[in-house]
Amino acid sequence: MLDTMKKKISEDIKKVYSSGKVSADDIKIIVENTVSKVLEDSKSGVVDISEIAKEAVSTAIKSLELVASATKQNIEAAVNGTIEGISKNSKKRVDEIDMELLKTKYRLQEQKDSLALHVKDSLNGAKEAASDFSNVIKLDIEDSVTNTKLKSIEIVGLLKQTLSQSIKTVIQEGEDVEEKVAHLIKEAVENTLNSGRLSAKKIKEVSQEVILTAIETAQEAEKDIEKTTKGAISGTKQGIISAINTVEINLSKAKDGAEDFVEEEVKQTIEYLETLENTFIDALSTTTNKVEDIAKSVIEDSIQEIRKDASELKDIALDTADTAIEYLKEKGIKVAYSAKEEAYDIAQTTKDEIIVLSDKMLKIAKGAFSGMIDGVKKEIDKK
Repeated sequence: MLDTMKKKISEDIKKVYSSGKVSADDIKIIVENTVSKVLEDSKSGVVDISEIAKEAVSTAIKSLELVASATKQNIEAAVNGTIEGISKNSKKRVDEIDMELLKTKYRLQEQKDSLALHVKDSLNGAKEAASDFSNVIKLDIEDSVTNTKLKSIEIVGLLKQTLSQSIKTVIQEGEDVEEKVAHLIKEAVENTLNSGRLSAKKIKEVSQEVILTAIETAQEAEKDIEKTTKGAISGTKQGIISAINTVEINLSKAKDGAEDFVEEEVKQTIEYLETLENTFIDALSTTTNKVEDIAKSVIEDSIQEIRKDASELKDIALDTADTAIEYLKEKGIKVAYSAKEEAYDIAQTTKDEIIVLSDKMLKIAKGAFSGMIDGVKKEIDKK
């Protein structure tokens, strides 16, 4: 395989040279196409990418030396062609998967709409069944329907309206506003997050919606804005923690063999747990742009407290992430992403590369700046 690749690169460079001047574009295309073809032909086998890259670059440069064309531009073209050739097939697959995800996104929304409609219809049907009974049983059915609807509050599209009405009542009553708002928000967040797969995106969206709804309700009432905002932030945080605890319980059961998880789902869980604190802070920061001064001040203070102290949210999230990592390890699965375990190793292995890249970036910037000055000097000299 390598011998065929080397022969092809060498022959094609000689062919280009014999037909005229060798250009960097020619070299890049030759190496890129040859390397890509080699990898395409060996899809089913195990290949040493590093060895392929080494031999492709080495062969190209030696061939260029033989025809006295080993210029800096041509050497760079050989390197770029090798990397492009190796990554071409993978990039194509990434694009295909990206398109699949886009199509899935729209199919998912259609299914969500269908789910909401089915839930509404089933709740209405269950409530109608109450009319076949009298007194106690009728009341029990109606109460059960209400409780179920409350747990499906986001699915049926009633989260914002229900919260707003509940908070408005608490503010009007004027007693223990902060504590009651916190409890309302906690229940809403917990029910919403537990109603489907947990993700950083979902946590951020739900956090923003419930906090903003609470603040807008208080602003409209022109009363207890500070207490409502504090209660909303506290309740959101506690609701997220409760949802995380549910995840940890389920993972612990899975470790004992009582349940099972899809590998990708656990890996995604680890990923969002390890960045959860930042997700929550980001949600709060985004909300500050949509509220008035009193609420904004409370939110900004809360963000400072979370950053300053050892966050309860962060500690619980990382503990749960550890449980998820252990689950994968017991299954014999490599944890592809674990910031807590791998960040140090990655930082160490890339430190030298970062220094080299930084130095190169500075040189390019200085070169560009120097070029601009030279250009200005030439314009002045002309005048």
